[in-house]
Amino acid sequence: MRDGYLRGTLPRTPTARQVDVLAAFVASGGSVADAAARVGVRPSTAKRHLADLRARTGLSTEQLIYVGRAAGWLVVDALPKISL
Repeated sequence: MRDGYLRGTLPRTPTARQVDVLAAFVASGGSVADAAARVGVRPSTAKRHLADLRARTGLSTEQLIYVGRAAGWLVVDALPKISL
């Protein structure tokens, strides 16, 4: 056991980068590719961040969005208005 965690287990608190990817995912309307572009990583990296976040918390992505917004740690900028 190291630092209070069993080997191979993840701490329950999300990293700042995972929260950034989740916020970009929400802001981009649920598109992993667009979220990755917003954060400046590859889509596979964005998927890994989201998967690690789900593994850390034991929640689905939808549940993470609700919990994060309610707890105040997930802040999403308003989406830009698109004129058609």
